[in-house]
Amino acid sequence: MELRVTAVDLAALQRGLFARAPAEAAAFLAVEPADSALVLRSFRVFTDEEYEAVSVELSVTEESQVAQLAALKRAGHAVVEVHTHPGAGRGVGFSLFDKEQLPRFARYVRLKLKGAPFGALVMSEEGYSGRVWTDTGVEPLTIHPVGQRMAIPDWANRPSHRSDSRANHRFDRQVRALGADGQARIQALRVGVVGLGGTGSVVVQQLAHLGVRHYVLVEDDLVEASNVSRLAGATRWDPLLRRRKTTVTRRTIRRLLGRVEVDSPGALRTRTALAALRDVDVIIGCVDNDGARLVMSELAAANLVPYLDIGVGIEGEVPSESMGGRVSFYLPGGPCLACADDLDFDEAAEDLESEALRNIRVERGYARERGVEPALMPLNGAVASLAMMELLAFATGVRPVIPFSRYDAMQGRLIPQSVGLNQECVVCLPANGMGNRQRVERYAVAEAK
Repeated sequence: MELRVTAVDLAALQRGLFARAPAEAAAFLAVEPADSALVLRSFRVFTDEEYEAVSVELSVTEESQVAQLAALKRAGHAVVEVHTHPGAGRGVGFSLFDKEQLPRFARYVRLKLKGAPFGALVMSEEGYSGRVWTDTGVEPLTIHPVGQRMAIPDWANRPSHRSDSRANHRFDRQVRALGADGQARIQALRVGVVGLGGTGSVVVQQLAHLGVRHYVLVEDDLVEASNVSRLAGATRWDPLLRRRKTTVTRRTIRRLLGRVEVDSPGALRTRTALAALRDVDVIIGCVDNDGARLVMSELAAANLVPYLDIGVGIEGEVPSESMGGRVSFYLPGGPCLACADDLDFDEAAEDLESEALRNIRVERGYARERGVEPALMPLNGAVASLAMMELLAFATGVRPVIPFSRYDAMQGRLIPQSVGLNQECVVCLPANGMGNRQRVERYAVAEAK
């Protein structure tokens, strides 16, 4: 099982714990289950006054432990206990005392917290070891930090599996630019792509060229004749044969990479798709409505999953007066699309209502009928490529991610934007680290056919 934690929180936790070094320290992490993972909601490092003064081994006073466990129980959280072994190096592990006491403490905590998972971590300045107790037994607990790659300490980076010599030869030019470790990180990414239209098809094509081998493709539309001019990988036969966009996209991937892992759970608003997106390393949103963006923003915040969103727009009379797009990258712990005012909540509410209700509101004049939006393949490609550069920055650390930027195609300008975390945001702050308790599945309206 993995513990997802933002790079910012991991750094703060490490600072708080090792402020006592060379003395040991301890903390309780408030976590939430998120399917096969735990996500960090908050943490508390115990103060000097809360340790037993006469204990040979590090021990928190019973009063402090009971008080913190009671607070966690009231809030409905599970707990991960963390303590330090300063100077233990990369090979840090649980001591004999830990191995004797932790199983008992795990049983005690799980009784107090009604069977919630209980995790334990021991950390040094250069490494860590972890275990988690669940209904099915005991298993390793690994740390999965998310955020700016260069903000994640080397000891917390998950080991990357280097590709074989044939793969390295195929991606030789990329390895020369990003290094073998960078290429391995790209190939190991689990990427969820929501929307396989004009931008989504280009995104998947570029992901395949980069060597990404694990996909969750969320889409349920068929290819239409008007799609062919802007759908990367489509042929003129696809609409005649009523092929699904997922079928066309899967074909594109496999023609470039051969055997890969591709999951196609259907439309976004199904339990199957929402569950699949909880377990990816990054979500890439390529949709044309703010209802879907709101769902993805909430899911990403609740499960600490980075969310890269792409938007394009062409406005004005023909010939159009304005063309451009934006790239918005939510890194857990940082500002989201709502913080950046990139979400229209009125439009999102319309998008999320039932088709029958919307038809009634349009008929009565309470909602407008949305027309067909103009589109250009070069514009889709330009904005998708800008987004892929941010994905490379996120995956490899070749440079910091630029979370928010806009592209003005008429003036040929890329404009980075400064966006801060909105302390009153109604999307990312309430959902942050809430895992399954956020109940994102409430947005599901149907199951995939």
